[in-house]
Amino acid sequence: MKTYFLKKFAFLALCMAVAFFTALPCLAQQARPAVNPGAISGQQDFDSIRFQSAIGTDKALGSLAKQNSVIGDPNVSFGFAEKSEESKFFIIGALYSEAIAFLKSGQNELSAKRLGSIEKEFINLQVPASLYNYISKTKNLVELKKLDTATLQDFLALFQPFFEDYAKGKGADRLTLFRAGTWLVDVGLAASAGNKMLLKQTERLDYFVKEMKRMDAPRGVIESLEAIQQISQKKDITDKDADTVVKMVKKIQTTLG
Repeated sequence: MKTYFLKKFAFLALCMAVAFFTALPCLAQQARPAVNPGAISGQQDFDSIRFQSAIGTDKALGSLAKQNSVIGDPNVSFGFAEKSEESKFFIIGALYSEAIAFLKSGQNELSAKRLGSIEKEFINLQVPASLYNYISKTKNLVELKKLDTATLQDFLALFQPFFEDYAKGKGADRLTLFRAGTWLVDVGLAASAGNKMLLKQTERLDYFVKEMKRMDAPRGVIESLEAIQQISQKKDITDKDADTVVKMVKKIQTTLG
């Protein structure tokens, strides 16, 4: 009798797991609004995976992310210990978007390292168990490579709206810093890839400039955002402009992170 119930439980658990992973693409689509990342309207349309998909160089994204990263190898040179809690939200955003870029280019190990750093910091931040378990399971799935990349991306995409809800509960500043962390990685990738249309992020830049001024961010951060803002308003963005965006992004990341 005991064996019968154990087998029945195992079967039900397997059915639930299959149903869950089958539903992942639908869940991700529900969590992510259908927007054109080159023409953002409103403050809520932050979607790192959709933005990076629009860059159009999936295979090269990992190399560009590694080239642009100010974090380096998180298992060697990176640590949260000396950072303020506000900075941690910014860094988590950057780690998340870098994890996406590495995953898209098939560099699962580097993607998992980024997620592993988030997982460790979640213990210190004492996030809800559900959020910790989610990032831990996601990291394991990325490492195991048992699911195709598209499904892993859909699963990982759920992190952004889930963590934004958590950050919002911790205060407007932390939400803004998380969003800034993700967006700066994304716009830096777009600039490095030469996708100039995606640099026309005027409404999003208006949001960040306004928020950073409200937060009394360092002057260098605001000036760098305003420099990117001026470039985004140009009718024709040059290669030199794109290079400037990359430099400004790194400057902001170094200051806030």
